[in-house]
Amino acid sequence: MKENRPFHIHVPPNMTELLNLYNKAPSSRLMAGATHLMNHTFDTESEHYSILSISQLEELKKISRTERYTELGSCVSINTMIESSVILSSPLLKETLKHMGPYPIRNMATIGGNLCIPDRRMDLYPVLLLLDSRLELRHIVRKRNGRASYKSRWIHINTFLNNEGKLSLGAGEILTRIRIPYYDGSFHFHKKVNIKDNDFFTINALASLDKGILSDIRMAFTNGGLLVLRSRDLEANLMGRRFPLIRKELDEIMQNLNQFFKAPENPYEDYLMKSLFRQLLESLADPSEALQNFS
Repeated sequence: MKENRPFHIHVPPNMTELLNLYNKAPSSRLMAGATHLMNHTFDTESEHYSILSISQLEELKKISRTERYTELGSCVSINTMIESSVILSSPLLKETLKHMGPYPIRNMATIGGNLCIPDRRMDLYPVLLLLDSRLELRHIVRKRNGRASYKSRWIHINTFLNNEGKLSLGAGEILTRIRIPYYDGSFHFHKKVNIKDNDFFTINALASLDKGILSDIRMAFTNGGLLVLRSRDLEANLMGRRFPLIRKELDEIMQNLNQFFKAPENPYEDYLMKSLFRQLLESLADPSEALQNFS
């Protein structure tokens, strides 16, 4: 009969102790709000069958602002973000946050936890990608005298995933801060459709128009919560066009969509992509409608 191994929960009192424990046991699971962790089992064959609780670290709950960006600790909860002024400069971020589950879940779930689920791209990743967010990653460094200190590095969020879609975190490395620049645009678009179970399809967009001419647009699709698709070639193709588009121009763009994105194998997901993208293009005709809920 297979023996069930108990797991251990560690509650480090500070960042140095956390990084030290994680460096010794890099296969440990980090736990903040635990909204994802509660629904998953652990690998009992793991060398280090343990949990590191980080929700009590005040350093990871801080919010600061400058003229150019807002900076949040990775343990800031979703509701804290909603209730703070961090989202006032981004209607897209505000709308995304408010659709991230019921109030009790948003009260526990954190921005860092949402970004760091190993095999899923959840709600915040595509939005923060479009906002050109940057992430701080920290790890422990041991000196020759045996003392330990930690070092940090800042990366653009688009390098947070490798070519295989896996998190680009080194052994013992932890996401500690998220820096979100302000975007001075006139339009946002957010649609999310549940496919089955925890799978979903989303499209997010930010844009600026000047007298009907599209001067900037950023778009990202999330396919089944697994892949984030963005085509800068498609964005460049749309910029400089006058909106609303005439029907012939709109139909031409829709017909050429698969030149920029590989069509999903699932016919329903292919239908969703094209349907939501068409809604986006049609919404660009009147940006004021996209912001009417935030006036």
